[in-house]
Amino acid sequence: MPLFLAPLLAAPVLLAGCASWSSWPGRDESQHDTRTAALPLKKIPRSIELETRFVQIRFNPADPDQLQSMWQWVDETVLPPETRTVLRHNGLRIGKAAQLDRLVGKLDSLQSAQPPDVVAEFLSSVSVASHQSEGSKTIPMRLGKRYELPVRLPVQGDHVVIIHEEPQPIGQTLRDPQFLLAVTPQPGSSAAQIRLRVRPEIQHGDMQQDWVQGDAALRIDVRRQSWSLDAMEFELIGGEGDLFVISETADRKGLGTEMFGGKNVDQMEQQTVLLIRIANVPTPAEKL
Repeated sequence: MPLFLAPLLAAPVLLAGCASWSSWPGRDESQHDTRTAALPLKKIPRSIELETRFVQIRFNPADPDQLQSMWQWVDETVLPPETRTVLRHNGLRIGKAAQLDRLVGKLDSLQSAQPPDVVAEFLSSVSVASHQSEGSKTIPMRLGKRYELPVRLPVQGDHVVIIHEEPQPIGQTLRDPQFLLAVTPQPGSSAAQIRLRVRPEIQHGDMQQDWVQGDAALRIDVRRQSWSLDAMEFELIGGEGDLFVISETADRKGLGTEMFGGKNVDQMEQQTVLLIRIANVPTPAEKL
């Protein structure tokens, strides 16, 4: 065949870097180059994507309610009243961003109001981590499969954890506990919607080896014991672009403070806000 009859097809390549906090939806788009505004976002076929970001705020004892004003931009009624009651008794507050630009602006102002810390910056540069999970990441998911989202690093040594349940609180002494959220995506009521089943869990103790059923065959799984807090399981329902907020209550107590309190690299008390954004929901055609 003559060479001129064999066209050479070139696929476009999309290069993407790490997105900054200010690049999240809700920022002032008027400052962006209008020439790039019309470019479509690249989506991963057959895959749900969640973006998570940990926003760390230094706790100010002189202003213990510093984080509470952000909740005016968050709709907490996305959870049933009985679920909200159980979570609040355990120091947890959860909702869906109702006015995204104002919420992001408030978190930005809380971070920028903190004085620069030369020691903290130095420790971070040499990879000395704080107690909390940090930064952001994107998690590809499949429907019905469980994913673990660690909220803070393991707490070394024996640690007493108290969970407030009816009719009375339950306490356990756990060794090297690590607090996490188990997330399982499920189909929503429409093709453009998903349901995220979220359950707080605490892993603890020594690593144990077990056999588990994988996608194709049995495999060896090494993990620690897990305390599954079924009474605090909740469900987040949303579509592409929706943002959910999880943090501790104003009175800083129980599981909420265990998960979202802690200290930063210079051993100062801090509060952490976890943002979970549904970044991609496959269309029916992409699911084929």
